[in-house]
Amino acid sequence: MRACGGTPESEKRLRKQILRLKELRAADAEEVAQLKTDVEALVGALHQSTAENRLLHQQLADRTSVVRTLPTQPRIGDSTHPLRPDLM
Repeated sequence: MRACGGTPESEKRLRKQILRLKELRAADAEEVAQLKTDVEALVGALHQSTAENRLLHQQLADRTSVVRTLPTQPRIGDSTHPLRPDLM
């Protein structure tokens, strides 16, 4: 086919597949970058929660300050607080 000046069909398919794979690779790289950013944010939140938890435990142990717990709402579907029939 090349002798006639054309591109073989197999080469066209391979070029198309290479293009598709490059696009997928770029999309994957973008997703990995976003996941790295998310991990950094989650690690920061975990460190903050750990520090706050440590401080609260220390305050409880010292008994130098009053530690109050915030009221919580039951989780929907919690076995101790089943769903109300009208919400199903």
